[in-house]
Amino acid sequence: MAGVGTLMQITAVDQDQNLFHVTDLMPKSLVEQILQTPWLSLDYTLEEGNRELRKRINNNQLSWISSWHDSIKSQWDHIAEQTGCEHLKYLDTGFWIDMATYTCPLHTDGELPGAIQLYWIGSSPDIGTTWYQYKDPDHIRHVFEFVTNTGYIMINTPDSIGYRKLQWHGMLNPVPNNSFRVSSYSWLVAK
Repeated sequence: MAGVGTLMQITAVDQDQNLFHVTDLMPKSLVEQILQTPWLSLDYTLEEGNRELRKRINNNQLSWISSWHDSIKSQWDHIAEQTGCEHLKYLDTGFWIDMATYTCPLHTDGELPGAIQLYWIGSSPDIGTTWYQYKDPDHIRHVFEFVTNTGYIMINTPDSIGYRKLQWHGMLNPVPNNSFRVSSYSWLVAK
């Protein structure tokens, strides 16, 4: 299984230096706990506007959530150095279960300063997030395959003259029938 047991790697996807591919962010021991979690039996809230297909797990259901937070915080200096986001800090993480037929249309994250999305459980590599040059699915910027303990880091802050590049992305391939996908979404905010 990719993403278990090697050192974290962060790579810019292009010259814009605001979207990064990350692998092996979490240590092997925590990855094993995440993969063994009985996701479908945990308490959740439905994410509004997602056709009752996206469930956000209540973090108090996750026995390992403190280890999760500690792991990100202990690696934050390295993450900030590699991505140039020294002006941001880690806030929190939500874990989503996306049910069969779930898709996420093209969108931007508005003025959210940054985010880390990691993939955990999924039945197909083509249910990751795709990023686009414009609000046009024909102009692909980068495709993130859905592979355990990999994902992206997005830095979404304006540059020195106040310009913020729109980062269009979405998940247009539906979660296959008779399956679900689990991902984590971490919010990054200004210090």
